[in-house]
Amino acid sequence: MYILSRSTTLLLLCLLLSDTVISGKVTNPKRVPKNAVLLSKVSALTVRAGKKTTARRTSAVPQLKCVGPSHICKLYEIDVMRCKNEGADYDPNNIQWSCQASLPEEFKLGSTDVSCEGYESSDDPYVLSGSCGVEYRLLLTEKGEQRYGGGSNKFWNFGSQDYERIPEDDGGKWAGRIFMILFLGVLFLILRSMFNAWRTRNPRDPRPRGGGGGFGWGGGGGGDNDPPPPYDPRPSPWPRKASWFSGTRYSSGSSSRAPQQGWQPGFWTGAAAGAAGGYLAGRGSQARTQQPQRESWFGGGGGAGPSLPRVPRSSSGSSSSRYESTGFGGTSRR
Repeated sequence: MYILSRSTTLLLLCLLLSDTVISGKVTNPKRVPKNAVLLSKVSALTVRAGKKTTARRTSAVPQLKCVGPSHICKLYEIDVMRCKNEGADYDPNNIQWSCQASLPEEFKLGSTDVSCEGYESSDDPYVLSGSCGVEYRLLLTEKGEQRYGGGSNKFWNFGSQDYERIPEDDGGKWAGRIFMILFLGVLFLILRSMFNAWRTRNPRDPRPRGGGGGFGWGGGGGGDNDPPPPYDPRPSPWPRKASWFSGTRYSSGSSSRAPQQGWQPGFWTGAAAGAAGGYLAGRGSQARTQQPQRESWFGGGGGAGPSLPRVPRSSSGSSSSRYESTGFGGTSRR
């Protein structure tokens, strides 16, 4: 029984040691395969979107992979990235990298970590040639926050998510809010005056027949019954009814039909309308400055009529200005 227990212990110890050796297997420096390379000897890497790494022990992975934030990764995809070996840190096998990519002004690189496949194991300082890929984080710059950062800085999208507003400064935002308040106030005054003019009209006012015109615009004809004698040799025509847009209305209760003054636009209404027109003209000039040619509602060039700058949510819809953004990261082996 004692001998059996000792044999079992030795067997378990051998299995444990063999598993440790297998998991930590490394390439023999004296017999390095042709497709194995010491990672510390790799001075630079160039990785591309849509390409896969080489693989030997594991599965191939994308050369370029955005790891977050996910909503920003959907806005733009980097096409190519160049990484440079910046030396090792405390561990000579943990190479540090600086990676650069050409990006629109709305985006910047975060961390850029290089992942390679160890040739014999994940602990092997030798890696498979062509097996390195970059996992990067994509972040928004201040300009990107203004453009993509929230629902408050979007135009009414009219059912489409492809339209983004032109970024504005704080002054432009406040001017827009003040304009909306003034516009709604003037609109309310006009509607209220029109409603009051319509409500104060006498519904029993006799309507002329024959030769009639339209509602408030055409001239009226004669009535059904002639007036009692004595007859006027040249009776005056029936006065026109007041329309909502006329400045004068007539009272039906008086034979002299004295004119009564209806609603007329005043000084403040005209001033507010002028300010609204000036603001809209300024907005149009600013939009033309920032968007030289815009797509109209029905396609074609930027002619007259309402249109919004079309900015698709893709890499092609980003700013045309580009710059070199740099990210930093370490190395991992798989």
